[in-house]
Amino acid sequence: MDLSEKILKLRKSKGLSQDELGEQLGVSRQSVSKWESGHSTPELDKITKLANIFDVTTDYLLQPSETDELVLKTSMLEREQKRILDQQTKTKNRQFTIVSSIIALIMILAVAIISKYVMFPDYGEGHVMLGKTILACSSLLVISITIFLNWKKYS
Repeated sequence: MDLSEKILKLRKSKGLSQDELGEQLGVSRQSVSKWESGHSTPELDKITKLANIFDVTTDYLLQPSETDELVLKTSMLEREQKRILDQQTKTKNRQFTIVSSIIALIMILAVAIISKYVMFPDYGEGHVMLGKTILACSSLLVISITIFLNWKKYS
């Protein structure tokens, strides 16, 4: 693998665009494109900066090697695996949020029904007010617990 292939593969393994790499090096996207296509070679100071950005040695960049491709493919696979795991975690968190919100709504509805028909059937204005107070307090408690559980999950 030659320098142009290494720059291309290292850039992709780091998830950088040509523009982003060019910005870090103080060159244009076109310069990076020319390096990757083998139409030009970066200057020595740019090779040093490339080595720092990619966390490799200048020897690695400049000397051809057969094992380089395997190392880069491993790095790319590890990045993809991390992305998939992050996506699965986000999906699980969303599912948890949805389920906990539905449970909270069911609990609030249950408290409303219990306070209306079981605990305080229409026995006058005082009982209705007490029922509404209990409903409001229990609703706030359930919502607070749901928010706390979800907050803790995303922190």
